[in-house]
Amino acid sequence: MSEPGTETRHLPWLGTLLVALIALAATVPTTGDIGLTWDEPAYRYSQIVSAQWWEQLGSARSVEDLEPLLDPDTLLYYWPYGRHGINFHPPLSGQLNLLTYALFGNWVKDVPARRLASVLEYVITITVLHHFLARRYGLWVGLIAAGSLVTMPRVYGDAHIFGTDVPGMMLWLLAAIATWKGLTEPNARRWRVLVGVLLGLAFLVKMAAVMVLLPIVAWAVVSSLPRELRQGGRAAWFDAIVTTAALLAPLIVAFLEIRRLAELLPAPNVTDLFVMQPESRWPGSILLVPALIWGVRRLIAWVAPGSRVWGVERPAMEIGWAILAFAPVVGWLGNPAWWRETLPRLAHYYLLSVDRRGALPDIRIYYLGETYLFSLPWHNGWVLIGATVPASILVASVLGLAYALRVVRRDRLPLYFLVHFLTLPVLRMLPTPAHDGVRLMLPCFPFLAALAGWGAVWLADRIARVARRGDRPTPFRAVVAAAVVGWSAVQLVMIHPFELSYYNRLVGGPSGAWRRGFELTYWYDAFNPVTLREINATLPPGAAIAPTNEFSQVPTFMELQTFGGLRSDLRLDPPPDAFPFVWLLTHDSKANAYSRLLFAMQPDYERRPEQLGGLRVAAVSGPEDASRAWALQLLASDSRRLRPKQAPLPDWLRKSAPWLARFWGEGLTRPPAPSVLEESFAWASSDPDGLRKAARALVEGRSAEVPEAARLRAILNRFGGTFADDLLTRRPEALLEAVELLISRPDDLRQVLTTQGYTDPETIGGPLVP
Repeated sequence: MSEPGTETRHLPWLGTLLVALIALAATVPTTGDIGLTWDEPAYRYSQIVSAQWWEQLGSARSVEDLEPLLDPDTLLYYWPYGRHGINFHPPLSGQLNLLTYALFGNWVKDVPARRLASVLEYVITITVLHHFLARRYGLWVGLIAAGSLVTMPRVYGDAHIFGTDVPGMMLWLLAAIATWKGLTEPNARRWRVLVGVLLGLAFLVKMAAVMVLLPIVAWAVVSSLPRELRQGGRAAWFDAIVTTAALLAPLIVAFLEIRRLAELLPAPNVTDLFVMQPESRWPGSILLVPALIWGVRRLIAWVAPGSRVWGVERPAMEIGWAILAFAPVVGWLGNPAWWRETLPRLAHYYLLSVDRRGALPDIRIYYLGETYLFSLPWHNGWVLIGATVPASILVASVLGLAYALRVVRRDRLPLYFLVHFLTLPVLRMLPTPAHDGVRLMLPCFPFLAALAGWGAVWLADRIARVARRGDRPTPFRAVVAAAVVGWSAVQLVMIHPFELSYYNRLVGGPSGAWRRGFELTYWYDAFNPVTLREINATLPPGAAIAPTNEFSQVPTFMELQTFGGLRSDLRLDPPPDAFPFVWLLTHDSKANAYSRLLFAMQPDYERRPEQLGGLRVAAVSGPEDASRAWALQLLASDSRRLRPKQAPLPDWLRKSAPWLARFWGEGLTRPPAPSVLEESFAWASSDPDGLRKAARALVEGRSAEVPEAARLRAILNRFGGTFADDLLTRRPEALLEAVELLISRPDDLRQVLTTQGYTDPETIGGPLVP
């Protein structure tokens, strides 16, 4: 393998262009194939509201026209970003979606037009990765890395929806590359400034994207800063202390003010920024001060280029200074809602970010057969990467890891990329949000792809040397590249359009992963155009459809009906006097007793794609099943059993290293364990005829004639009397059916009701039917 700088001195622009075109061809045509996901309607709403502000700005012709648009309340209304509400993320990703909609909305449909921003961000990431690596290590490393990234099914799928993670991935890679170039190339001050700008843009995407700061600062401090201080002596120390202190001072003042204002605000979920506007001691323009100080520092260096203090180029320090100077101002100016009342509104965003678990509802997560809230066991990042990346890329990346360690003395770039790759999986070992599979770890995958490129070429070159063809490795590189990228490409083609449900062959594909306790699907992408077309053809006119429970109340279907994806006559609210049809996504983390029972029945419609091994991924159950599941829930379920305690951390270890508690599962939160009402099961076993008579008496309104009817009524009323009344009013015969199922299939019901996720009816002898 070529070492940096020894091959292709010129920029391989032609190869880069070809990679970009291939990536576009592989992604753009499939933009509309994936179903509308959970978050996209909320993001689209934010874009629509902000577009109204842009329209008014475009029609402004005078200062008088501009003044109302810059009013604090006006900005807050039209920019519903970065605060508690429909979209708590800052606006950059949404504005990029809005831009592609403005450019392409006349040629493609609404959602695909907005999704094109994510597609283009994905293509930029692939292209930049290829160009950066091909220039330094040759064409094959760049091609394999780019090919690996474009054929990772999970990454490919996420790149087809508009959200915050794909732009975060792009900015992370760009910041990493700008940092490397700023540290290693001569006259690279522009790259160091770019690092600061990119950090500000990352802040405008989501707080998690700012975590790129960790590997950047760690690498600069460890690899370059000691040398700069040692070589520069007292002058370097003076520059470091004086310049850093000058840049930090206004930011510390601003942060302390933000903390003070945060103490004056209530919890973020009850804060109304239109009303609650604590007075700030400092204007938002304080965030401009570091940039002005940076400019003064550069002016001094220009005036005195020979100064040992001010005229010496110090890359590691300058990267830190650029971050302090430009990231705050870019972050401030990038969200118009923060232009006015800046520090109070940043105080609200600060509270929302540091207390997300308290400010936002806990997200349920299904992992290895257990349901958790907010965070997962420490190993989740490693396990999920190992389960969701094609095996060929995993093997090549492990070889790339070995290569990075082997060449570390003469080439540190692979090690630098390894540090970036490790950052998010390591952070996932801490109490951090861990929902939606690997979506929150997207920024680590370009670096994994790079490791695969290095590993594959290293393997090919070793094989060539063994075959005594070391001077002509190209055929061997081509074969290994075809094996690595070709296998993952086959996996991508086979899983489409269910990329977000992809699991590799190491865990048995999607069906094997689901049976091992991994989430089959989670973001409603399974309700894609094919699924919707079949649902429209199945449901009767005027059918009412409702979600299974409060965990599954998503705006997806209302948005789909607005676009014409669902028939306009379908009612998306439950009727007051009858049981509705029910949506049912195989989203195990959102399961409760009712949806578990419903899943074990035979729906009116189900989608069992071959891509997912014939598993049911989406369904619509009819009113009869909905009522029967309701009755069974009242009759047989019990969710009040407390969780067993986790294995305690040994006392001696707790005292010496309390942080290890997480490795024992302490601190993890889980909902109550699903369980059954033993009283009902015992009754059905010991006196089935008595249970039948009590049920029939309730159905026929003869409770006074059958003494056991009062006992059954008490069982049904334990969740509240209205639930039983609704059942007996809307479809009373469902109670008789539920009793017969409890009598005839108690073991199957027990399994369904005590399993954390959903139970495939095939594993219990068939659907629960009376």
